This record gives sequence, structure tokens and C-alpha cells, in this order.
Amino acid sequence: MRMLLDALVSLDLLSKTNGEYTLPPFSERYLVRENPDYLGYIMENESLWDAWSNLTECVRTGKPSAAVNQREKAEEFFPVLVRGLHITNRMPARRLAQELKLGNPDNDLQVLDVACGSGVWGIAVAETCPKAHVTALDFPKVLELTRQFLHQHGVENQYDFLPGDLKRVDLGESRFDLALLGNIVHSEGEGSSRELFTRLYRALRSGGRIVILDMIPNNDRTGPLFPLLFALNMLVNTDEGGTYTLAEYTQWLLDAGFARIETANIGLHSPAIIAAKP
Repeated sequence: MRMLLDALVSLDLLSKTNGEYTLPPFSERYLVRENPDYLGYIMENESLWDAWSNLTECVRTGKPSAAVNQREKAEEFFPVLVRGLHITNRMPARRLAQELKLGNPDNDLQVLDVACGSGVWGIAVAETCPKAHVTALDFPKVLELTRQFLHQHGVENQYDFLPGDLKRVDLGESRFDLALLGNIVHSEGEGSSRELFTRLYRALRSGGRIVILDMIPNNDRTGPLFPLLFALNMLVNTDEGGTYTLAEYTQWLLDAGFARIETANIGLHSPAIIAAKP
């Protein structure tokens, strides 16, 4: 037991003072099963362990264990992760809403939340701008879970829903002021994401903005650790996914027609990328 506890101390999951072990605030909040922000259930998911156990074969073949970005698997896989992502992204989402300087809180903002999951990014906008209207796009079974989080935050009256595959659903033209892409590019890959950027450019009004939240390695791909490890997670779980540098995102956005590409620190592992349609 001492060996186990000391190893957990080295990982900052426990604290040790004068031989006594205690829970630091992070572990107490996220790793105690009875707490509302418990995240340990994610590590209990067998599909995550199974995917990584096939890493060697995935490296050899370039093919995933199972493509979780395809609808059938996605509707089974993502609801497992959504609650945890909502917990970890709740405060960064609120910081993003402030960073966007959305102006008058009575502004009738039209927002598209792409592959919305729990809706955490759009919820923060809806809470900041009570008259904002958010369209939540995701697979039908995921949207069932989205509705639960909207009710929890009391913003369901500001929403409507666009069920379907983001690759195929009609986004329209000049409909939205803001498009949110929260942790979706990494599962789509370059080709699908470039096409999505072009479609979102058409869907945005003049002056509208696109916001990308994702894991961003440096341009040399020598760090940070998390975005590079997450690229391997995409190798074992998706057909085309990966993590992409700021230089790559910048070029893709420029090619789609966007301008004024900026970044914002919102307290995540990587900055938010914000670009505007002229």
C-alpha cells in the first residue's frame, strides 16, 4: 500500500506530510465518486482501454481500432465522455464568452454550436447573452443528452436543434454571427475540417466569427505533451483525426476566406483560435 500511495503522490494525486497521506483539492473534487464533478468514470470505460491496447497495430496499419467519429459508434461513445468534458470545459467556456466581447447582453446573436456534445460552449454564450439564440448540431442521440444540460443551466428556451452528421447537414448561408467548434477538428482530420471551414464561411454573416477549441501542438510538434499524446488517441480512435498546429489552422482558415485570425488564452491546455469573415 505504501508503494501505491507514494506513486500517487509523485503523480500529484495525493499529498504526503510527515508520513500522512491526504487528498489535494484536485483529487477531492474530481476523483471522489460521491462528488458531482467526479471524472473517474471515464477511466472505467473499457472501450478507451481497448483502443489503446491496439496501439502497435494502429501504428503499423494507420487504421483505428474503431472509428468513434462515425455515427453508430459516436452515438455510443461520446455520451460517455460528454459529462466529463462539460465539467472540465465549464469555466474555460465562460472565459471564452467574456473574451468574445459579445456586446450588448440583449444582442439577438445567432450562434451555431457544431458537434455540440453537452453544449458547454454554447451554454456559456447563452448565459452571457440572454437574447442569443443557439442552434445545436450533433447526432440525434447525443442531442438527447444535450437537452439535459440545457435544462440544468436553464437556457433551453434559447435553443433549437439541428440533428445530423456535420459533414452532410445543410448549414445554410449568412445565417449565423458565431460558429463554435469545441473539440471537433481533432476527430475530423484535415480534409473534412477544411471542407467544414468553407461551409461555415458561407453560413456566417459578414463580420461573423468562427471559434476553434482544440489541442494545439507547437509548430515544430515538439510539445506541449498533451496535444501530442492526444494525436495518438486520434490514431487509435478515428479514421483521419489528429492534432494540428496554429500554422496549419491559420492556413486552412485563410484558404476558406477568413481573416483577422487571433488567439485567446481561456485557461485551457491550448488557446482558442478566433477568425472573422470580412
